[in-house]
Amino acid sequence: MDSLYRFSSIASKMQPSPIRELFKLIRQPGMISFAGGLPDPGGFPVEPFATCADVLERDGREVLQYGASEGYGPLREALIDIMRDRIDREILPEELIVTSGSQQAVDLVARVLLDPGDIVVVEAPTYPGTLHSLRNVGARFAAIPCDADGMQVELLPELVAGCESATGKRPKLIYSVPDFSNPSGACLSLERRRRLIEIASELQIPVFEDDPYGRLRFRGEAIPTLKHLADDQDLVIYASSFSKVLAPGVRVAWTVAAPRLIQSMVMMRQGEDLCTSTVTQALVAEYCRRGFLENHLRHIIATYAAKCRLMEEALSRHLSLDQAEWHAPDGGFFFWMRFLAADGSAVFDHAVKDKVAFVPGKAFFPAEDEQVGAVQDGNRFGRLCFTFADAGQIEQGCARLAQALNSAAVTNDRE
Repeated sequence: MDSLYRFSSIASKMQPSPIRELFKLIRQPGMISFAGGLPDPGGFPVEPFATCADVLERDGREVLQYGASEGYGPLREALIDIMRDRIDREILPEELIVTSGSQQAVDLVARVLLDPGDIVVVEAPTYPGTLHSLRNVGARFAAIPCDADGMQVELLPELVAGCESATGKRPKLIYSVPDFSNPSGACLSLERRRRLIEIASELQIPVFEDDPYGRLRFRGEAIPTLKHLADDQDLVIYASSFSKVLAPGVRVAWTVAAPRLIQSMVMMRQGEDLCTSTVTQALVAEYCRRGFLENHLRHIIATYAAKCRLMEEALSRHLSLDQAEWHAPDGGFFFWMRFLAADGSAVFDHAVKDKVAFVPGKAFFPAEDEQVGAVQDGNRFGRLCFTFADAGQIEQGCARLAQALNSAAVTNDRE
């Protein structure tokens, strides 16, 4: 039977999502999870969203039909309004596509722009879902280090030159999560954003700006998006989603890019899912039209600010300075922790025994054999999500994590 299916070279190399695989392990009774990047389900706007189902009575014959690949008209109008605030200009209809989650946006851009063996610059660390999508088209990775201010942009010219020297190829794309990055929580500074735009323009490499968390700032002043800062609007491919600001179950996201690229994405998706669910798009459009989204954002920003503060205080209370280092984010979902006495996998193994889970840092870096140039790895790191757990779980989970760190350090000393 194994000989019946002759898998492609790409399929034969595919790996399961490391975070999805973790879910199987952490669904144990009594487990406190800081692992999944999940919104607080208690904050889901169930009742207001349910009232938006009235749109089916009003426009049901249109909404229940196949929809345009570019997206449902009323939702596209709402997104044009949202983007006016994000990039300070009116986008053209031909610059916009609605996708089934931002993961599909990455997939479509990858399929349109990349051939097997092409190189993508990614932040180290970066979102593993993007690594997964890019692997699926045979991409290789040039990993650029990050710090508390995001991507170390000053290293980019040397990184690109190294790729050209080693492979004869210039990277085709730069992927970045500039606002409250997944997993690091870092926010790319304004100075670095401007420099990234300058370098990308000089090198003629487009930038994919993934912005699921940008509207979830609870400290400090907002920083303009890369799309806003770019004089050449074709340089930046901007993507965002309703998954973190409304609910992930709606699976509605959007991309703003050059019309020629959008046209290619539309044609590519017509061989995949044809269009995002029109029913879901209509519900989200109605939710926005009634003004619910802005009220909901105010609520969840306040909730996440409080939870972030709780985790920051609990970590400071339970963990010692010789165990770990971390930086509290100004928005988003995540703390990024550097373990000082053991590697992330060892800490994770002890943490699961103590009934607390996080994601080891290794999941957020390309594999060594996928990287071009200096290899970056996340063996000493871990990601903690503060948005899903309640106050009691945050307190108890941080205490359990401290216990796991002690156990991992003792084991490490013995070895």
